This record gives sequence, structure tokens and C-alpha cells, in this order.
Amino acid sequence: MKTILKLFKKDYTLFFKDKVALGLTFLVPIVLIYIFGKVFGGVGNGDERLQLGFINKSFAPVAKKLERVLDTTKTFSLIKTYKDDKGDIVLYDTNMIKNHIRSGKFSSALIIPEDAYTDTSKSLKLKFFYDPKNQFETQLIDGMLQQTIMQQVPELFQKSMMRRAETDLGKEAGSMFNSEIARTVNKFYKVDTSLILNNNLNTQSDTAVNIGGNNMFNNIIDIEKEQLVGKDVANPMATRSVGGWAMMFLLFTITGSATSLLEEKKSGVMIRILSAPVTSTHILWSKYLFNMSLGMIQLSVMFLFGYLIFNIDIFSNLFNLILIVIAASTACTAFGMLLASLVNTPRQANGWGTLLILMMSAVGGAWFPVSLMPESIQFFSKLTLVYWSVEGFLAVLWRGAGFSDIWQYLVVLFGIAIVINLFSIYKFKRGNVF
Repeated sequence: MKTILKLFKKDYTLFFKDKVALGLTFLVPIVLIYIFGKVFGGVGNGDERLQLGFINKSFAPVAKKLERVLDTTKTFSLIKTYKDDKGDIVLYDTNMIKNHIRSGKFSSALIIPEDAYTDTSKSLKLKFFYDPKNQFETQLIDGMLQQTIMQQVPELFQKSMMRRAETDLGKEAGSMFNSEIARTVNKFYKVDTSLILNNNLNTQSDTAVNIGGNNMFNNIIDIEKEQLVGKDVANPMATRSVGGWAMMFLLFTITGSATSLLEEKKSGVMIRILSAPVTSTHILWSKYLFNMSLGMIQLSVMFLFGYLIFNIDIFSNLFNLILIVIAASTACTAFGMLLASLVNTPRQANGWGTLLILMMSAVGGAWFPVSLMPESIQFFSKLTLVYWSVEGFLAVLWRGAGFSDIWQYLVVLFGIAIVINLFSIYKFKRGNVF
């Protein structure tokens, strides 16, 4: 037994001496749990507001109250204006709000039309435009929007139900029906029947008819929905997710390949290479070109596989897809070379690489929408090459964006690559890799 305990103690001693293993065991799960908790624990609890384009064309009191409710709720952030070409702040019109959804500025918009609610309306008319590039976000906005209306404008259901009864049963019979309902409510809930039978829609305060069970009034809201982007996509789920997963696996591949410099040094291959008429610059450039070409091949194979298996359309916008693939591969290769320049052993490279890749994938939009994350995390999202790559792939594959719409992704990705490469070269020259 003493021998077993000594060996047991030995394993723990070696484990705590291995800082990389120690970090991976505790640090990675803690970081990922924090990120997941921030994302899924913050939506709807005041931590993050969902962006919603908004236009109110109606002068009806209920429309004004609905705008006021949505403006003050912690769930939504209404986007009502934009900057035109002159830099002036302009109110949205329907065409411009559609264009901005198509271009990816935000994913959905609510329009209250002029005839949203008239004296003879049986339901509240609304228009909802959306781009389901992030299905979870779209469903969340749709559900929370309806929930907000149902909870915050209860008197709308009261009056709409009364008008529907008069339309379906006739004026006289409908009035009798509504009076009987009012008397029943008054009998059990002690509500003033004048509040229920009042023909004017009161939008300044909630009436006492909001006694629960609002789901029975779903047909009181008439929402006309129009999908503006992705209607012709054969496999929406695969098209939305392929870019994120491709980037994560590419980073793992490139990181492993780039850190082969450390393996070559350890095995003595580096010394034999340098004994030939070869300089360290030659070695770095050869590694960089190899890893960049490997990244391009891997991404191409993954997208081709998506085309063959999931019918992802990669050919209708092939030129722009190739540009994003080149830019993403260049940035990923730079990340791998940076990692190789900062660590001393392959084990350290694998440990830190795993941590950084999982973090970038989590906050960069490879796993779930960045728009649902708290603003603090969204700020860091835009500092990752995963974010700009995923957004570039979405623009090309989902929206069919042209070069004029993707040039900013190319500039950022190539810019990241240049900055990281310059720093890596500096570290290589001062380090002990060669």
C-alpha cells in the first residue's frame, strides 16, 4: 500500500510541476463557463439589449404606447435613425431599414403601419422584417417581442375581443355578449364594468382585465413577417455554421503545424538545416508559406465537403469566397507563428493554443451569435480573427455579398496578419528558437 501511495503522490507532484497541464485542467473550463454564463444568463435579464430596427407610422394611441413600452424595456434597443451620406441623422423609412437588414447592420425590424389600429380594427397590424443569419437570435427577438406586447398592452386584447365579438355575432348580439362578459368579470374580480365596456382604447394605464392567460389572445396581433435574406439558401443551418467550425479546426491545424519549429529544434533537425546554406529567414518564410497554403487547402476541402453533403452554395459567389479564405488562412497562420515565437516547448504551445483557440471561438461567433453577448465581451470579439473570418464567410455564403461589402473584412484580416507577423519576427530574432 505504501508503494501505491508513493506513486500516487509522485503523479500529483509531476502534475503540479506541469504548468500547462495545470492550466488546461482548471483555467479552460473556468473561462468557457464564464463566457457561456455571460451569454445565456444575460439575455432578458438586463445585461444586454437586443437591437431592433423600428418605424412607427401610426398615430393611434395604442401604437404610441407600444413604442413607449419597447423604448423603455430592458429587452430591446430600438434603432430609429441612421447617418446618411452627408453625415446627418435621418429617421428610417421602410426601404432603408430593409437595405440595412440585408447588409447585416442588424437582423430584424418592427414596423407599425399607418393602419395598425383603427376604430374598426379587430387586431393590431404589425410588420416584421428579419434576416435569420443567427436563427437563435431571430427566434429570441420574435418570441420576446410578442411576449412584451402581450404583457404590456393588455387593454388592446380587451377592445379587440369586443370588436371581434360584434363583427362575428352582429352588433346587437355582440354587445349583449360583451355586457355578459363584463358582468361575469365584475362578479368574480370586482372590476368596474365601465372600464371593460369603455369604447375608447385606454393606453395611459393598464385596465383590470389583465388577469392572466394572455396566450388565448394570440390572434389579436396580426404580424406580417418577411424574410429579407437567405430565402433561397438550400441548407440554412449548415450555411450559417460552416464558417465558424471551419475556423476553429483551421486554427488547431495551423497551430500544430507552426509549432513544428520547436519539434525540429528539439530533435536536432534545425541544426542540420542551418548547417546548409540556409538562413533563419528562409526557414520562417518556408514555414509561413506552407502553413498558409495548408490553411487554404483545408478550408477549401471543408467548403467543398459542405457543398457535396449539405448542398451549401459555394460557387455562385466563388471569387469573394476565395478572397475570404485567403485572408482567413493568412491571419490564422500569423497566429500560429506568433504562438511558436512566444513559447519554449511543444507542450506549452499546445496548452496555450488550446486555451486561446477555444476562447476566440467562443467570443468570436464560431459557436453562437456575438450579438447576444454582453457589450464588454462584444468588444473583445472584434479583436479576434475568428470574428472577422466568420462574419466574412456569412456575408459571402448567406448574403451573397460582393467585394464592396466584404473589403472591410479583408482589410482587418490582412491587417491582423501584418501586425502579428511583425511582432513574431521580432520575437524570433530575440528568442532562442534558432
